[in-house]
Amino acid sequence: MPTFSQRYGYTPLERAFQREAMNESLRTALWNLLTLAIWDRWQPPYRYQGQLHGVSFQIDLLVRKMWLQHFNHPIDKLPEFKTIHSTGACAILKDHFFKCPWHQAYDFLEFLLTNSGDLLNETKLQFLNVALKQHNAAYRIVGRQIVEITDKNEIKAIEEALGHTDAPVRAHIESALKMLSDREAPDYRNSIKESISAVEAVSRLVTGLDRATLGEALKKVPDLHPALVKGFLALYGFTNDAAGIRHSLLEESNLTYADAKFMLASCAAFVSYLRATAANP
Repeated sequence: MPTFSQRYGYTPLERAFQREAMNESLRTALWNLLTLAIWDRWQPPYRYQGQLHGVSFQIDLLVRKMWLQHFNHPIDKLPEFKTIHSTGACAILKDHFFKCPWHQAYDFLEFLLTNSGDLLNETKLQFLNVALKQHNAAYRIVGRQIVEITDKNEIKAIEEALGHTDAPVRAHIESALKMLSDREAPDYRNSIKESISAVEAVSRLVTGLDRATLGEALKKVPDLHPALVKGFLALYGFTNDAAGIRHSLLEESNLTYADAKFMLASCAAFVSYLRATAANP
């Protein structure tokens, strides 16, 4: 859940989704997983033989391939993987990963995905995807490639709704986003509830019907297309049916991140639409 500093505005919450961005928190999580999966498995050469073996040899080949093909650096400038003075190849890779632009960080990760072989097995790929999800990245690993899973229009709709001038509407959207984005205990059920409540609040605002239900208010919105009314009444019905949200808050549910994100994006877009409609009758 958000920290004290975040709740009271001293530390900003993350954006709706990390699209075309990668903050330090996400970089740290990804680097830590790569360190556990790959970098920490490297061991210095045996003294009596002076050669790398097994996993260390695989990592050495991977780093050489990255040095040559990804960075296009001179091979004679490649240092030993680890040194006591933090000038080894591992330190150079880490410095690059934390300082490069967001898209180059994903390039770096994707190179490892496609060239690491069994150093990054399916279980480790799942851990990387969990980190991307927990930090609200708009990208996932699919078939050892990084693909966008969050549409930029969805993000724009949510961020526009977060700027709504009416405090109750904005508060519902903020609450829905916080519950969706909570890394430790996401609450998809109540995130959906808050999303639909934002539509209910803006419908009351537009119609002046302070105590109306969503269904009552939507029917009174001037010039609102019947198909839109029908669509949101259907969504509202979903949150109220036997397997839905408001009538079964204490019951187990199979709701997912995708369900909550869809509802948040849909409701945020509708909030912005009604706001624009009210401003331009």
